[in-house]
Amino acid sequence: HLLNVKIGMTFSGGVIDFLLFGVLPNRTAWWLVIPVGLVFAVIYYFGFRFAIRKWDLATPGREKTVEEAPKAEAAAAGDLPYEVLAALGGKENIEHLDACITRLRVSVHDIGRVDKDRLKALGAAGVLEVGNNVQAIFGPKSDMLKGQIQDIMQGKAPARAEEKPKTAASEAAESETIASPMSGEIVPLAEVPDQVFSQKMMGDGFAVMPTDGTVVSPVDGKIINVFPTKHAIGIQSAGGHEILIHVGIDTVKLNGQGFEALVKEGDEVKKGQPILRVDLDYVKQNAPSIVTPVIFTNLQAGETVHVNKQGPVARGEDAVVTIR
Repeated sequence: HLLNVKIGMTFSGGVIDFLLFGVLPNRTAWWLVIPVGLVFAVIYYFGFRFAIRKWDLATPGREKTVEEAPKAEAAAAGDLPYEVLAALGGKENIEHLDACITRLRVSVHDIGRVDKDRLKALGAAGVLEVGNNVQAIFGPKSDMLKGQIQDIMQGKAPARAEEKPKTAASEAAESETIASPMSGEIVPLAEVPDQVFSQKMMGDGFAVMPTDGTVVSPVDGKIINVFPTKHAIGIQSAGGHEILIHVGIDTVKLNGQGFEALVKEGDEVKKGQPILRVDLDYVKQNAPSIVTPVIFTNLQAGETVHVNKQGPVARGEDAVVTIR
């Protein structure tokens, strides 16, 4: 107004409005917007930088972390479900409790009573909040945790978690090749429409946008987990790597509809052996996406995932990914 520059705007006052209502009509001193914008950019940058440092504002990446890792280890033996319930605000704060193979899904009455730092210290790889809904990324033990917390809320002693020996990939730095579990198109994890996978909260990997519903084992190994709703399967390779194949996004809500497991926990499998059949048409109609993340959940320090192929891929096609 001070410079008498009159440029209209429709929605956001962006570059399109600037061109349509300023530059093209050429009826106002539109060029003054550029130096004014540069001046405001400097003011905003140094103003906010000063405020953030002066008052130690918790902008993304600068949040305070709670160093409670030792407590988390102590809780892991038998107190973990009690600790997680307390971090969620206690029994009275729980409105609805559910889980899938990657996370606890909890609706709470008061989101302010949820201690996200404590959940992370107890082993959650990440904590997501949407309104009064909390998702705590505890990985494959999430479903067991859900059952234990439900027992506690009902006044029962929680069922003991089955102690599975911790597996680690072979310490000999030998590479391992991974086959594609499905036919389709290779998709980078960053493009998967779920933060748990796209932000690699459970580990690195890749994804496939499938074109048919047969899922095969990507390695020689052993089935270590078949989720009750059959939308996700865990495999331990002969080299010790643990692989999670998660068919579709939010497919836990389908309650097993459209999925047929061809293996059970403890089965030995060969690379290329069918392990799951999926009704892709049904999943497409009833889930947000059919994209299938393949996650390596126990990579050792220094191990990296190399995706060797882009574009179309056939199920069982070998050396699509190398871990080394």
